[in-house]
Amino acid sequence: MVRSSTKRNRLNSTELPNRTRRNWSELPEELTFQVLSRLGAIDVLTSAQKVCTQWRRMCKHPMVWRTIDMANDHFFHEVHYDLDKMCRHAVDRSFGRVEDINVEYFGTDELLKYITDSSSGIKRLSLAHCPRITDKGLTEVAPKLPLLEDLVITSCKNISHEPLKVIGSSCPLLKSFKLDTWFKLPEDEVYDDTVFNIEEGEDTDVEVEANAEVNANAVAEVVMDREMDADALAIAGSMHGLHHLQLFRNELTNDGLSEILDHCPRLESLDLRYCYNLNLKGDLGIKCAERIKRLQLPDNSTDIPETDLLKKDTVWFTYRSADDVEGRVADVIIGKTIDFTDDYEW
Repeated sequence: MVRSSTKRNRLNSTELPNRTRRNWSELPEELTFQVLSRLGAIDVLTSAQKVCTQWRRMCKHPMVWRTIDMANDHFFHEVHYDLDKMCRHAVDRSFGRVEDINVEYFGTDELLKYITDSSSGIKRLSLAHCPRITDKGLTEVAPKLPLLEDLVITSCKNISHEPLKVIGSSCPLLKSFKLDTWFKLPEDEVYDDTVFNIEEGEDTDVEVEANAEVNANAVAEVVMDREMDADALAIAGSMHGLHHLQLFRNELTNDGLSEILDHCPRLESLDLRYCYNLNLKGDLGIKCAERIKRLQLPDNSTDIPETDLLKKDTVWFTYRSADDVEGRVADVIIGKTIDFTDDYEW
């Protein structure tokens, strides 16, 4: 029984092609830089720099860190890694040469200040799901982004229209702006005690019931009277050089859209998906069709994930260990997506 098993294993082994272990240190530096540039910052810090001595040296080269993509699995990476610390380390490795940076989930006003203080040549900034980045923080760093050409803000609930005015005036080269206001709710308006007008001492059932009805109407009125075109007016008033604009799930009305069309004469592409306050069946729709080369209407569907709509076509990888990298860097070159995780060290 053992003999037949041994024979079968021997036959199977002869049928398998011999796998030659790759020597990645022999890969030309130019190609190595291309591979590393396609990896996210987390992947480089956790795994790629462990491949060999040459790769570790190259992973410290500022060229690798001109683009810093901190895309991450929010529920895993924030538990296992100090993403703020990793991002600062990546910025330090760039020696002030960061041109493109993407921060997801963990961004803060303090981190944003650190990034812009360290790098004055940022051309693309993407902030996604960062509730700890506020109007104040974004407003303060806007003057430090004079070369900014591409801005993406996705589901950052504490960023309103106010910083957009400062960004528009501080970033004259801005050509592309993508704004996704998902989960951006008017909490201050709805839950402000002055809206409900409930005073201390109103403790009778009749008074409470009467006030409840009045307050319900007040809340509805406040919500209806919100400045639905605040984002649109901020854009129209300051971002006159835009070529590409995405207002995803925005509450702008026809008035706001008209202002954008009137004050952004270079606009070539406009994405208005899920902007359901718009009515483009009349003259405004005709104006959009005549002016805009690539137009996405509110009812146009999308079958790609929300995050893919608002950022560049990037591929990011996380590896289980340095030993796994050898078999997966080849996959990077041919464009496959892999998902493994492990600890990192610098």
